[in-house]
Amino acid sequence: MAPRQATSSPEQQDRKFSCVTTSSTLNAAAKTAAAESELPSIYTEALGHLLQDDIPPLATLPDADVITIAKEILQNIYTREWSEAGQWAAEEAKLYKLGGSAADVSMAMGKLVMGSALIDYLRTFVEAIEYKLGVEGVKEPELLTKKRNVGDDVVYGPVNVSPTLPGNTFEVWTTPSDNMESEEEKDTEESTNETGKVAVVLGAGNQSMLTIIDVLDNVLRHRRPVIVKHHPLRPWLAAPYAIILETLATRGYFSQCEDVSVDVTKTLLSHPAVKHVHITGSFSTAKAVEDVLQKANPTLSSSKVKSMVTSELGCATPQIIDDGDYTEVELLHVASMIACGKKSNCGSNCLSPQVVVLSKQWKQKDLFREKLMEELKRQPTTPCYYPGSVDKNKSLVDGCKQFGSKCATIVAPSVSEETTVGEGDHVVLVECGTPGEEGFNSQPLLVEAFGPTLSIVELDSEQDENEMYLANVVVPFLNNKDNIFGSLSCSVFTPKSKGSYERLQEVLSTLNYGTVAINQMNLFGYTASAKGGIWGGHSLETLGQSGNGNIGDLFGIIGENTAKVVVYGPSLETKPPLDNASPPPTVVLDIVREFVCTDSILKGMGNALALVISRTFYGTLSYLPIVGRFVGSK
Repeated sequence: MAPRQATSSPEQQDRKFSCVTTSSTLNAAAKTAAAESELPSIYTEALGHLLQDDIPPLATLPDADVITIAKEILQNIYTREWSEAGQWAAEEAKLYKLGGSAADVSMAMGKLVMGSALIDYLRTFVEAIEYKLGVEGVKEPELLTKKRNVGDDVVYGPVNVSPTLPGNTFEVWTTPSDNMESEEEKDTEESTNETGKVAVVLGAGNQSMLTIIDVLDNVLRHRRPVIVKHHPLRPWLAAPYAIILETLATRGYFSQCEDVSVDVTKTLLSHPAVKHVHITGSFSTAKAVEDVLQKANPTLSSSKVKSMVTSELGCATPQIIDDGDYTEVELLHVASMIACGKKSNCGSNCLSPQVVVLSKQWKQKDLFREKLMEELKRQPTTPCYYPGSVDKNKSLVDGCKQFGSKCATIVAPSVSEETTVGEGDHVVLVECGTPGEEGFNSQPLLVEAFGPTLSIVELDSEQDENEMYLANVVVPFLNNKDNIFGSLSCSVFTPKSKGSYERLQEVLSTLNYGTVAINQMNLFGYTASAKGGIWGGHSLETLGQSGNGNIGDLFGIIGENTAKVVVYGPSLETKPPLDNASPPPTVVLDIVREFVCTDSILKGMGNALALVISRTFYGTLSYLPIVGRFVGSK
């Protein structure tokens, strides 16, 4: 089936960038700065739109006004016009190099993920502010009603991750921190909210919903006017963003621009109005942004400049297998979740599994390897579309081979007949050995692969078997960043035979990752960030390998404390929610979106019924010889 096409109306095209304004309304300083910056006109217009004299600073708006803005954005999502704007979902499928049924699933899933993430974030934000204001009829949020102490930690939850994920819950763990917010950080937050000061959000290249969530987090949570510089891979996101965020653009709190060049981006970041930058990307890119800001602000200290940047970066994401006795079904489901996470987006996700951590003494380790190999062969391969991914991973694997590590390419079928995959797209499984022993290879642990490389490391647990293996062996190894890169997220898998999750409290308290998922894929930590959780690197990882700051914390429960999100999945005997070999039919994804992206269940039911009738009607026509050819040609 060919990707469904959609056309943009003239009105959509006119508001594509939502940033044009007349220069007569700019303040004098802004006009001078824009003229001297040598930026392209689309950038000066976008900046000028945010720097008008008659726009009240976001920080001065009453909470009630900000709630109104959030509700207007929700209404823009409920209209569903954004879902077809600029054919963005079809363009995304082309970017992923997908064809046939794989392209159809990608388009349906992309719309569902973006819509549900935005709605979760906005509804939670509104709930939090209305509760804060004491709005009549608004109850205390469920996350705040469930509070307990675990040692020095204060734990909020558990609450459901999503209505579509029954049996999955999350908690927010906070730990009192000695690292009080510095005066420089406070000054940076305040200066961004002054008249004539803006934040730049540098668009993510690997997922369409990330950038718009970053915009909402900056505008609504931090009260910063935002200019988005789209990633060069995703210029077509301007169309849906313009529709969804129209109310922000109209008020002068949002504008957006396509990418032009690295030099132009540097010039934008060097503009005197820019006081904050948020980036989703790599560690090296974040450092380059800090360097640009330092050169543009030579009188500021390096710590002050660092406080101007928030970032969500990468991680050599560990998948931790607890020792103990697993059933074959449990082992299969662990292998399935790891394979699904690794092969999604061809590994080009900041949360993609990269390092499988086993106990050297675990009796089932060889059986688990067999299950993992089977799953990597069963679940289909998608193309490595992200620039440089194939070459980066080839270089990493070549280095491992030269080191003497066993490397196996796991060939699997393509995700669809119409999608072409090459040798460099398949997962390569690297055996790293055991730290401290001859032949141990640390290379795959110390960089983010951002591609189809998966490694296995065995930790010596001879002195700390059973209950103490995780606490005494795994946690110290992973918390030491000389051993493994990043602190964004991880998963811990443990068998039913070892008892309830209560025994893991010490491990959860001391494992320094921003998200810890128990018997579940770590990607659901991001889902939790829109429901009151957070997403970001762990604050005790002082190197900043996974970034600085976080998104979420919509109920404001974290403050200056160290925090993490813990996601609890059901028993490993439960079938995993995602499987790349068996994606949901597109009609199911579209029906779910109709229910999710609406302001009432009744409307959702009506929209879903209309969709089913429409699909059934055209599906029936397609079987008629003459009419079918006509419908198919359309």
